[in-house]
Amino acid sequence: MNKQLLFVFLLCFVGHVFGQESENIGVQEVTVIKSYTPSLQDVFKLRQSPQVIDSIIAPKKDVTYSIFSVPVASTFIPSKGSARQLQPKKKKPQFNSQAALGFGNFNQLLFDYSSNYSIDRRQKIDWLVNYNGFLKNIEDVPLDSKQSNLMLNVSHQYATTKRNNFSQLNFRQHQQSFYGLRAPIEDQFILDNLDPKQNLNYFSLTSNWQWYEPWVKALKLNTYLTSDAFATTEAELDFSAKIQTLIGGVAVTLLPEFTYLNTKFEEDYYSRLPIDYTAGKGSLSLFASKIRGKFKFKVGATAVIGIGDEFTENNLFVYPQLALSYLPEKGNFAPFLKVDGDLTLNSFRSFSHENPYVAPAIDLQSSFIPLKVQLGTRSKFSAGWEFQWNLDYQQNKQRPLFRNFGLDIDRQNIIAYRLGNSFEVEYVSMTTVGVTTQLSAAFKNGGRMQLKASYADYSFDEQTDETNLAQATAFNLPQLALSFNGTLKVGQRINVQWLLKHVGDRQNAYRNSSFIGQDIQDAPVLIEELSAFTQIDLSANYAFNERWGLFLKGKNLTNQTTLQWSNYPVYGTQVLLGLRYNFDLSF
Repeated sequence: MNKQLLFVFLLCFVGHVFGQESENIGVQEVTVIKSYTPSLQDVFKLRQSPQVIDSIIAPKKDVTYSIFSVPVASTFIPSKGSARQLQPKKKKPQFNSQAALGFGNFNQLLFDYSSNYSIDRRQKIDWLVNYNGFLKNIEDVPLDSKQSNLMLNVSHQYATTKRNNFSQLNFRQHQQSFYGLRAPIEDQFILDNLDPKQNLNYFSLTSNWQWYEPWVKALKLNTYLTSDAFATTEAELDFSAKIQTLIGGVAVTLLPEFTYLNTKFEEDYYSRLPIDYTAGKGSLSLFASKIRGKFKFKVGATAVIGIGDEFTENNLFVYPQLALSYLPEKGNFAPFLKVDGDLTLNSFRSFSHENPYVAPAIDLQSSFIPLKVQLGTRSKFSAGWEFQWNLDYQQNKQRPLFRNFGLDIDRQNIIAYRLGNSFEVEYVSMTTVGVTTQLSAAFKNGGRMQLKASYADYSFDEQTDETNLAQATAFNLPQLALSFNGTLKVGQRINVQWLLKHVGDRQNAYRNSSFIGQDIQDAPVLIEELSAFTQIDLSANYAFNERWGLFLKGKNLTNQTTLQWSNYPVYGTQVLLGLRYNFDLSF
C-alpha cells in the first residue's frame, strides 16, 4: 500500500516540473460559434433589457400614479357566484269536506255534503249525504208527480302493502208516483182515495278484500235489502272469491261464487195471491290467463248449478270463458275477441233501477245466456285519443222485456199501480246482433270526451204462424242509441260538463182491458209506437277561490215532454243554480 502511494507522489512531482516550461506563442483571437439551444431552466430567469445608444430614441419617463377607492352602488350579481334558488310550485290546498246547496225551477232543491277523514296512515273513512228533489208537480198531470232522491253512504278503507279492504254501508230512497195514466180517471171517488206514491228503499252492505301475496287474492261479500210502499221485501246475498297461482308465467284462476235471492210481493197482479220467490245459483270458474306481452289470453269455462223451483228439469249449465287480444310492437291496431255466457238471477231491485215504474207484483224468472260473443278492435291514433268498435252477438233464452199492465179498477180496493200505469215483465227467447263504436279522448288539462253509437237488431226464436205479435216485439228496446258526454276545462276557474243522449224509435205494448167484465189476463195486447227523443244536459262550475264556487246546471234543454217510458211525461227544461263550499273538518 505504501509503495503505491509513493509511486503516485513521484508521478505528480515530475508532471509539475515539466509543466513549468513555457514558450512565447503570441496573441491570437479565437471565435467560437455555437447555436442556442433553449432550456426550461431559462424560463423563470430575469432578463436584462438591452441598452441601445441611439439619439433618435427618446428616453423612457417614469410614470407616477396613485390608486384610490370610490364607493359605487352595484346591482350586478355573477351568474356563477351564487346558487340558483328554486321556487316550488304552489299547491292547491286539499280540503277534506265540501257542501253544496242549490235551488231551481219546479221548486227543485239540491243538497250535497261529503267528508273524508284519515284515521291513520292506513285507514280512511268517508261519508256523504245527497238530496235532490222536485217539490212541484208536472203541469197537466192530475196525480201527484213530485219525486226525490236521498242517499246516505259511509265507507271505510284499510290499505297496506299486503292487503286492501274496502267496505261501505249505503242507503238510497227514491220517492216517486205512478202518475202515468193511460186514460183520465173520471170517478171522483177513486181520485179522492188514490195514493199514487211509491217509495223505493235500497239498503246495501258490501265488503271487498284483496291480498297481494297468498293464493287467495280476493273475497267479496255483497248484501242488498229492498222494500217499497206496497209491503215488498227482497233480500240478496252474493259471495265470491278469487284463488290464483302462477305456473310458468301463466296465471291459473279459480272463481267460486254463490248467489241467493228471496223476493216477497203482497200479491200477484193477475191471481191477487201473495208471491214468495226464491232462487239461487252456485258457480265455479276455472281459466288460465296471460295479461303481459303482446298477446293476451284467457281460456277456461264456468259451471253453474241453479237452485229453486224453476230448475227442476235442468239445473247444470256450462259456459265458455275465452278472451283473446293482440297488440303489435309497431302500430296501434289491437284486435280482441271475447266469448262467454251467464245465468242471471233477475230481481225486483235490478228491474226497478232500469224502470222505476215496474209494478211490485211481477213474475220473476232467471235469464239464460248460453252464448255471448264480442269481436272488435282498439286503436290509438294520437296521444290521448282512442277508437274502438265491436260486433256483438247474444243469445238469451229468457230476455226480460217491459210492457204496460192493463187497467183494473176495483173501487173496494184501490191500488195505485193497477190503473194501466205500471209495467210488467215478459220473458222471450231472443237473439241480438249489433255493432258499437266509441271514440274517447283525454286531454292534458284533465278534460275528457266520449262519443258512443250503437245499433242492434233483434230476432225471436221458435216463431210460427200462430206466434202472437206481442211475442215477437222487442218492447222498449231501441235499435239506435247515441251518447256524447265530456268535461272541458277553460282556464283555471271554469269547468263545463255536458251529456247528449239520443234514443231511437221503439215500440211498447199494453193490454186493452177496457171491456167491463173481461178477465184482464185474457185482454188483447196492442202495440204502440214511441217516438225518438234527444236529451241534452249541461252544467258549468266557476271557482271564485280555493273555497267558494258557483255551479249552474241545466237538464232536458230540448224541453222534451215524454222521454223513456210510455204515458210518463217528464219535467221540462230544468235550471238549477247553487253554491259550493270547501272546508276542513277536524276532530
